Amino acid sequence: MSIFEVEYWKVSPGKEAEHDRAMRGWLQWVNDHRELFGEWKSVRYFVKEIAGEQSGFHFVMWEYDSLAAFEAYKARRGDYRGEYAEYKKNDPYYMDVFDHTDMRVEVWKDIDRDLWIE
Repeated sequence: MSIFEVEYWKVSPGKEAEHDRAMRGWLQWVNDHRELFGEWKSVRYFVKEIAGEQSGFHFVMWEYDSLAAFEAYKARRGDYRGEYAEYKKNDPYYMDVFDHTDMRVEVWKDIDRDLWIE
């Protein structure tokens, strides 16, 4: 059963173009260094539209095979030492383009995936 880590945020005011460049750069960096993210089954990036006051929220969804895979990745990455130091330099979270005052992280568990339409 998959576990989904979902992080969502609003863009810092006046930083829209910088945010978009940072997100594209991060996604490209991750794609170029997939060996560091073996537990990531998938990564998806969205922006909410037509959602009332939540319109404009951006979110990234990471899919892991299990909670154990999620925990293994988080433990290995830890405080961004070693090969993950470069990852932190490419992570928009640390580039002052997210409004951290309204940011959230959640972990979701899939249900009845055998009935999903994919």
